[in-house]
Amino acid sequence: MFDRRRTPLTVWFEACWMFASGKDGMSALSLQRSLEIGSYPTAWAMLHRLRSVLVRPGRDRLTGTVEVDETYIGGAAGVGRRACQGQENAGRRGS
Repeated sequence: MFDRRRTPLTVWFEACWMFASGKDGMSALSLQRSLEIGSYPTAWAMLHRLRSVLVRPGRDRLTGTVEVDETYIGGAAGVGRRACQGQENAGRRGS
């Protein structure tokens, strides 16, 4: 991934850290601005390479209960914040 690249390794490592620690992902424009990279295509190519190494072809899908960053995906229908809000607001509609 780092072989034959003109971008210094320190910039790559900082980009890796920013990419991994970002909660909502990272855009090429924000990477370019934060690392003060000269061109947008360079930042885009760096992110493209970082994302491509995360892909593992032929992997099995996750099954059962999955917890990611304290967020549960799946579970019983009607359970959660929106279901509770609907019950609270039901009394207010008539007034």
